[in-house]
Amino acid sequence: MEPAVRAKDPRQIGLDPHGERMSKSPPPPTAFSRWMRRNARKRFLHIRPFVEGDHLLDVGSAEGWVGEWAARETGMAVDLVDVVNLNRTALPHRVYDGRRLPFPDRSRDTVSLLLTLHHCEEPETVLAESARVARKRVIVTESVYRTLPGKAVLSVFDRAFNGPRARGSMPPALHFKTVGEWHSLFTRHGLRIVHEDWLSRGFHQQRLFVLEPGHRPRPASSRSHSHPDLPR
Repeated sequence: MEPAVRAKDPRQIGLDPHGERMSKSPPPPTAFSRWMRRNARKRFLHIRPFVEGDHLLDVGSAEGWVGEWAARETGMAVDLVDVVNLNRTALPHRVYDGRRLPFPDRSRDTVSLLLTLHHCEEPETVLAESARVARKRVIVTESVYRTLPGKAVLSVFDRAFNGPRARGSMPPALHFKTVGEWHSLFTRHGLRIVHEDWLSRGFHQQRLFVLEPGHRPRPASSRSHSHPDLPR
C-alpha cells in the first residue's frame, strides 16, 4: 500500500493560506528603484486629501509603492491589482485580465488610477470597472497634452522611462488624452468631478481628477462643476 500523499503547504506552490497567488520575491533594490519608492510617497501625498474610507484599491499598481505609502501613513487596508506582477511590497496583489476587476460591486471605498489609464488597452472598460468597485471615490491622475507634438513627446518620454523600469512587461502608452477628452470620458460613465488640479505644468503635464460614482448621492449644496480656464 502506497503512503498517503500529503497536501502541499499552499506557500510551496505560490499561494497564500487563502489560495490567492502570492507575489514573487522582489529583486534587490537599485538606485533607480529607491528613487521610485521615494517618489511614490510624493504621488500618494498628492491624492491623500481626497482618499475616503478605510479601504483603497490601487489599479495599475506597478511596484505597489504608492499603496505601501497609503497603508503606512493612514493605516488603511490596501489591495493592488495590475495586468502584470511588478509588486515589490508585502501588500496583497492580484493579476487580472485588464477588463474585469476581480472585486465585488462597491467593495472598496476609494479606487485609484494613477498614471494608469493611458496604458490600458481598454481605458473605458477599466474606468467603468473602477466606478463599479468604488463605494465613494475614484481618483485619477493622467498625463495630458494640448497639441499633437505634445502628445508625441509624451509617448517618447513614456517609452524611455517605463521601458527600463518594467523590462518590457509594462503595456505601452496607447491612450493619452486632452483634459477635455478626459472630462467627456468621465461624463459618459456617470462620474462626477468633485475636484481637479494640475500636478505639473511643465514638460510632463499631469492632471488630478477626483471623481464620485453616479450611485453616490450628490450633496445638497453641490453646484455644477465648470472649468472655463482649462484647455480643450
